[in-house]
Amino acid sequence: MSPERIGFALRPGVFSPQEIREIAVTLEQGERVSRIFVPDMRNGYESLEIASSILALTNRVHSGSGVIRLLEHDPQLLTRRVQTLQALSSNRLMLGVGTGSPGPQPGRTVGAILQRLEELKKAFGGFPQGVRPPEIYVAALKLGIAKRAASMADGLLLNFCSPQHASKLVEAARVERSERIDFACYLKIFYSSQSDESAQRLMLQEFLNYDSAPQYHEMFVQDGTANAISSLKENEGWKSGPVDVPKELLRASLANPQRDALVPYVQSFKQAGVTLPSVYPYFSNDEDPRFKTETVNRIVKSL
Repeated sequence: MSPERIGFALRPGVFSPQEIREIAVTLEQGERVSRIFVPDMRNGYESLEIASSILALTNRVHSGSGVIRLLEHDPQLLTRRVQTLQALSSNRLMLGVGTGSPGPQPGRTVGAILQRLEELKKAFGGFPQGVRPPEIYVAALKLGIAKRAASMADGLLLNFCSPQHASKLVEAARVERSERIDFACYLKIFYSSQSDESAQRLMLQEFLNYDSAPQYHEMFVQDGTANAISSLKENEGWKSGPVDVPKELLRASLANPQRDALVPYVQSFKQAGVTLPSVYPYFSNDEDPRFKTETVNRIVKSL
């Protein structure tokens, strides 16, 4: 597996800002990771600000949002922010954008996002000499947005899906665009220093959390995992008793994997056409910071 095509996602809330800074420096030194995404949450720290600190501490890796809700940002201010970060980082910013909750008319929301993106790309074309437009990744959960965004983006960013679902999106996007496009995908992996079952519970709860969002529920339906997630709601014994993870979910995610499970998992996404598999580690809020750092180092060495 080429070390040049591995990404990482460092989520504020899972990692503190200081932990993100320290881990980013480690990833830079190891030279195995080329892209660091910073997921943007509705509350708490802002992803582009976190990314700017990563870019300030590094010289090689690219970093950026993964993803901001584009329609919530003032276009002129966002253009100035992007220009500034590109100028300060030797053009290493990535701009990941998405719809957030698309509302009752998702098609119209996607259209508005793509129109805004086209306007931003025109504005980016006016940057001073030596300051290039950023790499633009559009979040794509389903076939419709993958097709529509493929002609405009440098890459698509998939999330919480199986290699089989990723393969369908990759194929659909390539039909729309013959030239090269990057396919990034978040590979969500759950870890716990307490036990494998603690990591499994963390994973299953996150599936439920995401399933509560209509756009993710629809993706899980397309991916063939919705019934397995529904079974978790009907039988909640796993929250305190023995954990039996539905095998369908293990296509999309893992809990406390050893190297012999992690490597084939990542490879399965590469084989599906994902050109930038991006490891997205999760930990509980009270996890030991040393365990988190050790786990990240172990992941990178495994890949």
